[in-house]
Amino acid sequence: MQEFLFALTLSALPVVSNFIGAMIAEALPSSKQTLGLALHAAAGVLLAIASTELIPRVVVAKPVWATILALFLGGAFFVWVNGLLKLSKNRLRGIDFNTVSLAIFLSIAIDLFGDGLMIGTSLTIAPHLGVILASGRVVAHIPEGFVTNAAFKSQNMPRTNRFLLLAAFIIPVWLGATLGYWGLRGQADLPKLVVLAFTTGTLITAIAEEIIPEAHQTQDTNWSTLTFIGSFALSILFSSYIK
Repeated sequence: MQEFLFALTLSALPVVSNFIGAMIAEALPSSKQTLGLALHAAAGVLLAIASTELIPRVVVAKPVWATILALFLGGAFFVWVNGLLKLSKNRLRGIDFNTVSLAIFLSIAIDLFGDGLMIGTSLTIAPHLGVILASGRVVAHIPEGFVTNAAFKSQNMPRTNRFLLLAAFIIPVWLGATLGYWGLRGQADLPKLVVLAFTTGTLITAIAEEIIPEAHQTQDTNWSTLTFIGSFALSILFSSYIK
């Protein structure tokens, strides 16, 4: 039970960082340069985790085709869900602010559910892997929380409602962590690695199709590039010391 409580604690960290990013948006006017630096940092950290922690574990599974297929399906799942959410947002734009807010909320909730599933599953493989993944998602969710709350504010949503929605993000991430931990605890390595490969596919696709393009739409400078490679290097250094 103590290990499960540890899983819930770790999986809650992305929600906390999401809230921190939201509070920054609450207190400060939006800055494209600051947001760009945050997104570049998030991309660097997540790319380091995917390339040094996740993919090496996925490709040594037996049979390897199972995890590679799961990785592809994870990416395809992200494309499908992202397409549905974008279609919904386009249809709802200018119609109903409350409904648009719900679409934004659901997109972040799906992302956090995947985070919880990945963290819960990784803890059944190796404790340090769960810590590394949770740490990486903490960095990634600060700019996400910033953007989310800024979008809510732009729709003139009352502050109380914004805070309630931000707090409700704990539900999907804990649901994912619970399913990942109890559903795979005590199972053979292959099912765990298949789930990890699936979430890896969604993560890689999110980096390539969402985070990096969004970062380049902000105020790009040489500092942005240095932030990206610096966060990548620091993440690898952190991972090497935590093992």
